[in-house]
Amino acid sequence: MIEIINLCKSFGKHRVLDNLNLMIERGETTVIIGRSGCGKSVLLKHIIGLLKPDSGQIFIDGKDITRLSTKELNDIRLKFGMLFQGAALFDSLSVWENVGFNLLERGAKRKDIMTRVSECLDLVGLKGVEEAKPAELSGGMRKRVGLARAVCMRPEIILYDEPTTGVDPVMGDAVNKLIESLHDKLRVTSITVTHDMKSAYRIADKIAMLYDGKIIAVGTPDEIKNTNNPIVKQFINGDSEGPITKGG
Repeated sequence: MIEIINLCKSFGKHRVLDNLNLMIERGETTVIIGRSGCGKSVLLKHIIGLLKPDSGQIFIDGKDITRLSTKELNDIRLKFGMLFQGAALFDSLSVWENVGFNLLERGAKRKDIMTRVSECLDLVGLKGVEEAKPAELSGGMRKRVGLARAVCMRPEIILYDEPTTGVDPVMGDAVNKLIESLHDKLRVTSITVTHDMKSAYRIADKIAMLYDGKIIAVGTPDEIKNTNNPIVKQFINGDSEGPITKGG
């Protein structure tokens, strides 16, 4: 379980997270929605420990990661896989080196790495691309390679940062299917940040809306669709007039 309590983070005078609270159950797919620049990716980086909060707590399976040493935090990070926006592959490395990067860093044998890489590429529907470089792949294929890398270390938690950004609607639907499939096959806890409501409704067990540094609404996809909260309604309906644009 992941529990976030009164999380605060500012960059200069700009407060991005303002006493944010959120609970994510084990095995659940939680989607965090909100406007571009509202702090969704900043929140993800706190959950995986890439950023330190100004105040507040983040409990991962009962451990407050904001108080851990570097070594303890690195151990906790082994629970995580992450698909970065744009996949964030290393251009100079082959597909198999990208997918197996963490295993390479840990000195695993090439034979063992190749076996695991092949398993992960098969999970995301890619075969025979092990020796290709990222520049030789389509945007959708790069996303799949990024997903394969995210699951390579058998994580308990997978974080997705805008997984359907930069791909066409058909490939976006394929990415959503992959996220669903990986969740069902691996039984992982999944956290996705997105402003793509079609994707959110499809993959989420629970949707949380981030606005003005706080989580202002949490519910099932049906509950969010039928919300009476004017800020949430404006966002999910894509209206240009309303409290979001007037207030922020």
